[in-house]
Amino acid sequence: MAETAPSTDIRCFFERDPALSLFRRAFVESVGTGLLAIAMVGSGLAVSTFAKAQPLAASLTIAIAIAGSLVGLIVALGKVSGGHYNPLISFAQWLGGERKGDCTIGYVIAQIIGGFVGALVAGQMFGSPFRTVSPEFPSFGMLLSELVASAGLMTIVLGCARSSRWDTGPFAVGSWLVAAILATPSTSYANPAVTLAAAFASGPVALAPITAIAFVAAQVMGMAVAIGINRMAFGSTSEPAGNAALAGSSQEKLTWRPG
Repeated sequence: MAETAPSTDIRCFFERDPALSLFRRAFVESVGTGLLAIAMVGSGLAVSTFAKAQPLAASLTIAIAIAGSLVGLIVALGKVSGGHYNPLISFAQWLGGERKGDCTIGYVIAQIIGGFVGALVAGQMFGSPFRTVSPEFPSFGMLLSELVASAGLMTIVLGCARSSRWDTGPFAVGSWLVAAILATPSTSYANPAVTLAAAFASGPVALAPITAIAFVAAQVMGMAVAIGINRMAFGSTSEPAGNAALAGSSQEKLTWRPG
């Protein structure tokens, strides 16, 4: 097949070849989400041990650990799968017709499994067994916090995908996460895979199952808000400026297909 650059395909940050096998890409998504969960749960357990009396330092440590790990994982493995590590991103791409249904399902399942395993591994590393959190439905403010955090994250993800400098996306995402973790009362989980994993975690990032489920619902609504913002900002076309520049570049010609 001749090489083409369809206007309906959008590059996910560093993704180079969406034609790679689904198993290979989903495996990377599972590993990346698992390592992200380890950074989240592990940093929480670390600060609860070493910085319990310094809440601001503890929050900053967790924020840097999560944001730094995500930036590194996107840069390192993003060229294989796109570096989602977040079902909101995979689902938003499917809604936009940029990724096939089987790919989306494979990604989301892999992300949830990876997050679950990562949370358990982090607990074992610190010798902290699974801790049951008292069930308590989150307040309106906490749900609004997750909606805002997710809307901000997805606005940046979708906007960077359409930017002429799409390769700066991982760093924009990391910057937002640091800000959102410190500025929101829910500490910006903004990721259904790690949110559900937190229901099986120990330490300060652990969530009760009912809280995790409610947070996921708020996160999905935040994603919908971000999609609306993105369409108002960039119009109905799904072709990003970055891909238009890439398609005309003489340095790299790639075949883009929906994943």
